[in-house]
Amino acid sequence: MNQATPQLETRHYLLLVGVALGGILAPLNSTMIAVALPELREDFDISHGTIAWLVSAYLIAMAVAQPAGGRISDQLGRARVYRLGLFAFLACSLAAMFSPNFTVLVVFRTGQALAGAVLIPNGMAMLRESVPVGMLGRINGLNGALIGTSAAAGPVIGAGLLALGSWRLLFLVNVPVVAMALLLLIWIPYKDRPSEGRLKLDWQGAALFAVVLVALTYLFSSLRVDRDVIILSLVAAVLTVFGAAFAWRQFTADLPIVQWRLFRLRTFVGATSHVMLTNLVMYTTLLAIPFFIRDVQDGGSTRSGLLLGSMSILMAVVAPISGRVADAVGRRWPALAGSFCALAASVYLLVGLDEDVSFIYLAFGLALLGLGVGLGFGSATTAAIESAPRSLAGSAAGTSSMMRYVGSIVGAGLLSGILNTSGGSVPGIDTFRLIMGLVAAFAALSIISASQIHLFPREEADL
Repeated sequence: MNQATPQLETRHYLLLVGVALGGILAPLNSTMIAVALPELREDFDISHGTIAWLVSAYLIAMAVAQPAGGRISDQLGRARVYRLGLFAFLACSLAAMFSPNFTVLVVFRTGQALAGAVLIPNGMAMLRESVPVGMLGRINGLNGALIGTSAAAGPVIGAGLLALGSWRLLFLVNVPVVAMALLLLIWIPYKDRPSEGRLKLDWQGAALFAVVLVALTYLFSSLRVDRDVIILSLVAAVLTVFGAAFAWRQFTADLPIVQWRLFRLRTFVGATSHVMLTNLVMYTTLLAIPFFIRDVQDGGSTRSGLLLGSMSILMAVVAPISGRVADAVGRRWPALAGSFCALAASVYLLVGLDEDVSFIYLAFGLALLGLGVGLGFGSATTAAIESAPRSLAGSAAGTSSMMRYVGSIVGAGLLSGILNTSGGSVPGIDTFRLIMGLVAAFAALSIISASQIHLFPREEADL
C-alpha cells in the first residue's frame, strides 16, 4: 500500500512566516547599511578602510556566533532561544540608532550580529523538525526567498530612509519586524526540544576563531596601503599562531564550535562551499556598487538603492520555484544553474563596466546575478541541512550559515583592501574592473562546489 503524499498545513506556513521574519533581520541589516556607507564615511570623516570595519565586525560576529547559535538551540530549546534572540536584536538596534560616534556604532552593530546569529540556524532547524521531509525543499525555498530578498531589498529600503533623513532611521525598521515575529511565535503551537538544563559551548574555540577572522580582515584591508612592515608581520604571526590553535582546539574539544565531522559528508562540503562562494559573489557586488556609483559616476544613494534592488526581483520569484524544482529533480541541478547564471552575470558586468555604463546595463547584470542566487540558495541550503543527522540539524544549519558569512567576510575584506588606496585617493574604473574580475573567478569556483551536491538525501546520514 502506497503511503500518502505529505502535505503542508496552515501551521507550517505560519511557522515559516514567524521564522522568516526573524531570519530576515540579520541579512536585512547587513545589506541595508550598504547604501549608507558613503554617507557614514563622510559623517564620521573616516577612510574607506575604516568604514569597512562597520561591515566586517558585523560579519565576523555572525560567522563566529552562527554555529554556537545552532548548538544553543540543540541544548536549550529552539523556540526559547529564538525569542531571546529577537529581544536582544531589538535592544541593540535601538541603541545603535543613538550612537554618538563610530566606535559605539560598531559595538552595537556587533551586538546585533551576535543576537541575530541564533535566529537563522534555529529557524531552519525548527522547520526541519516540523515540516515533512518531502516538503522541506519547498519550504526552504520559500524561506530562502524571503531571506535572500530581504538582503537584496535592504539597499532599496536604506535608500528610501536616507531620502527621508538620517542613516539613524535605518534601525527603526527592526521594530515592527521583531514585534510581528514574536506575536506569531507565541501564537503558533510548536513542540520544542526538551532543555538539557545547562549550556555547554566551546567558548575558547569561538574566541580563537574571532581572532583569526579579525587578523585576516586586517591583512585584506592592507593590500594596497603602505602599512608598517613590523605591524603586518605581527598580524601575520597572530593569524598563523591563532589559526593553528583554533584547529587544534577543534580536534580536541568535547564540543567544538563547529561539528567538523559533518565535513566528512561530500554533499555537506559541496553545499556549504557553494553557499559561501555564492554569498561572496553577491555580497562583494552589493558593497562595491554604491562606491562605484558615488566615486566613479558621482551618483547618489537613490540610484545605488534602485540598482541593488534589481537583484531582489528575480530572487523573490525564482527562489520558491527553485525549491519546488529541487524537490522534483534533485538539489544539484538548481545549484548548478544558479552558479552558471552568477558567472554569466559577473562576466557581463566586467565586460561592460566603464565610467558611462548605463543604469539599464547595470540593472540587467545585477538582476541576472539575483537570478543565480535565487536558483541556488534554497537547494544548497536544504542539501546541507538534510545531509546531516536530525540530531545535528541545528549544528548543520549553524555551520552552513557560518560558511555563508565567511564568504561575506572574505568579500568585504578584499573589497576594503582594493578600495583603500594610500593617500585616500578616490578609486577609479580600473579598480572596480579588478573587483568584478575577482567576483567572476569566485562564481566559476561555485560551479565545482555545486557539482558535489547530492540529488536526493538518504533517510538518515551516517557519521
